[in-house]
Amino acid sequence: MIDFVSWWYSRGWGYFAQTLVEKLRNIADFFSFSVLIRTFFAPFHQISTVAENPYGGPMHYLSVFFDKLLSRTIGAIVRLFILIFGFIAFIFDAILSILLVVIWPILPLTPLICVVLCIAGVAL
Repeated sequence: MIDFVSWWYSRGWGYFAQTLVEKLRNIADFFSFSVLIRTFFAPFHQISTVAENPYGGPMHYLSVFFDKLLSRTIGAIVRLFILIFGFIAFIFDAILSILLVVIWPILPLTPLICVVLCIAGVAL
């Protein structure tokens, strides 16, 4: 029992906190925040029209311009939604991780607290 308690309040707590930090890193890596911000106005799926057309005239270049503009706008909108959703997921997980690290030292005392509350007549 003494080994469990010493592990729980020292190495176990540190290992648990380290695991939660690693999970936050994985979320940031999954959503690739830095890549999304760096390529925010890049064309969606790199779809782009080639402007090189010897038979095109001003209308061709105007068409190419609006195709690229539309592709970049769609790319920005998609990346914006991914960034928002990823940020919400990251913040939610960070708050949950902090709560879990704070609750960690209380968990071994939970059965004792439940017994005391039961004897005291507290009903859930």
